[in-house]
Amino acid sequence: MISINASRLTLAIISMAAGLLFVQPRLARAGEGSSPAQANATPAVESVTDTLAFISWTTPNPGGTVLHYAVVHYGKDPNHLEFTAESPTRINPSHGEMVFRVRMNDLEPGTTYYYKVSSKQANGISDLATSAVNQFTTRPTNEMSAKK
Repeated sequence: MISINASRLTLAIISMAAGLLFVQPRLARAGEGSSPAQANATPAVESVTDTLAFISWTTPNPGGTVLHYAVVHYGKDPNHLEFTAESPTRINPSHGEMVFRVRMNDLEPGTTYYYKVSSKQANGISDLATSAVNQFTTRPTNEMSAKK
């Protein structure tokens, strides 16, 4: 069975008709042609304990390098996100969306943290999708387990 990518076939036919000898393959990228405003990330707090949190978000597949890093900038002041947590992940060029997930360690119990998310390629180039500043509060220390 032969599978044909219609957009690439059209590009090749147009290039041949124009007499061009070089056709550069495109990177796999879902949502291609969309504006950066459409690529905003909407993070979700998966879980929070007294000292750690998991943040995840889904974006259109950013393309580029196979290795990417999910990035969370966070802090106790929404105007000063002084800490960074990163997690490596690999993209699948055949999937239209990418799920990013980051674990934030060593948080203070009973504290409100502000954060925003983004991602970047292995070469350090930032992806388009970012989020607004969001917040969560860690749980207070469990006094029962602290006495043990």
